[in-house]
Amino acid sequence: MDIDNIEELKEKFADFKQMFSEDRIDEATALIEELLEGIEGQFDVRKAGIIDNRGHIHISEKNVQSIQKAKSTSLGKNDNIYISLNHVMEYYVYAYYYKPDVQVCCTQLPIGEYYRTYGDLSVKLGRYKAGAAAYKDAICWNPVDLDAILGLAECYKYLNMLERYLIATKEAYKLCCTRATMARYYRNMGYYHVSKYNTQTARCCYLYSNIYYKTQNADSELDYLKNALGDDAPQWSIKEMQKILEQSDIELGPNPDTIGVIYRVGELMMNDSEYSLARDCFSICYDITQEELLERMLKQLDEFLGNGV
Repeated sequence: MDIDNIEELKEKFADFKQMFSEDRIDEATALIEELLEGIEGQFDVRKAGIIDNRGHIHISEKNVQSIQKAKSTSLGKNDNIYISLNHVMEYYVYAYYYKPDVQVCCTQLPIGEYYRTYGDLSVKLGRYKAGAAAYKDAICWNPVDLDAILGLAECYKYLNMLERYLIATKEAYKLCCTRATMARYYRNMGYYHVSKYNTQTARCCYLYSNIYYKTQNADSELDYLKNALGDDAPQWSIKEMQKILEQSDIELGPNPDTIGVIYRVGELMMNDSEYSLARDCFSICYDITQEELLERMLKQLDEFLGNGV
């Protein structure tokens, strides 16, 4: 494998994703491990973030990830920060939360996605320690990759490392910007409080999760608590549930800063005539806010994009 051949590496990863989707697990595992082994240790660059053993995420320190034997590659060698993006909006979210002190450059290869997908494969195989390691690598390349952070939390859950599970879940919270991801945040918090025998808080979390996005997972957990406790969940009002959540230091809704950044990115993309990217941003904002203005903007963009522009 030619590590400097970007197109060859992308083709290898495309082959891996096809194998993974077809449940050709042995082949997929061998291929992704070969791909990551080829990439590992080759880039003498400052990655976008670091993650400590507890799961707290920080901006990387200057030269902290230099590799003595690393060779010069397409990424180059300098003191800039390198980030592996899934979407352009992450660039701005990263800049807002981590306030980098140098130029932030985007990698040509989606290295973060490679590691995150290897984490997904490891979880599927029940290799949770390997999954946690892969997700940590993905987070170092992209500290605002919500799927990688939630994946790490899931590994901690299976490893029964519940305090780290809580830290990772709280790290994920500030990036949750859709009804589905907010619902997952509350399910995670529900699981944590079940483990601590805080059954009232747990029930509240699962009920609040279903308000954002109803899932069979939350319903199953509520049924479990009903059978375990021998009674139905109380018929709390929204205000009563919010009071319970506040008392347990659980956030009551999405982080408005994140929504604001994503909306602003949508405006920037509109100004640059990147209408498809703008629609992505405004769609996320509409999903969580349900604002009529955003709904009208999305309809206009759909009409515009539908005309083949």
